[in-house]
Amino acid sequence: MNKFEIEILSPEGIVFKGETTSVSFPTTRGTITVLSGHTNFITKLNNGEITIETSGDIKKIAVSGGFIEITNNNVNVVAEFAAHSDEISKQKIKQAIDLAKDMKNKRKEFVDISVIESQLKKSAVELKSRLGLKRKKI
Repeated sequence: MNKFEIEILSPEGIVFKGETTSVSFPTTRGTITVLSGHTNFITKLNNGEITIETSGDIKKIAVSGGFIEITNNNVNVVAEFAAHSDEISKQKIKQAIDLAKDMKNKRKEFVDISVIESQLKKSAVELKSRLGLKRKKI
C-alpha cells in the first residue's frame, strides 16, 4: 500500500510525525479518510479523534479544533489541542476540569474566560476519547 507523510502539531509541539497508509479525521462536515494520492485541500478540524494507520499499527490522537492541509501527498494538521489517546489519564482530566471551574468561579479580572472555556472543551474531548465515547457536541 502507498504511504504518505503526516505531521500533527499543537501548541505543545509535534504530537505525531511519520508515514501512514491511511488517516481519518473529524471535520465540521463529518469524518474523512485520507489515502495516498488524495486531492489537495484545506478543511477545519473538529473535536474528536484522529485515527492513523501505520505498518500494522493504529494510533489514536484526541484533538480539539484546528485545520487540516493536504498538499502533494503530505498531510499537515494544526490543532488547538492534540494528545495521544493512550496517554490521557482520568486524573489529569479531572484536575484540568477542576482548575478551570475554580478559575471561572473566582472570576478575577486577570482571568481570560475564553482560556477557561477552551480548557473545559479540551478536557471533555480528552475524557470522551479516553472512555471511547461517541462524539457529541460540547
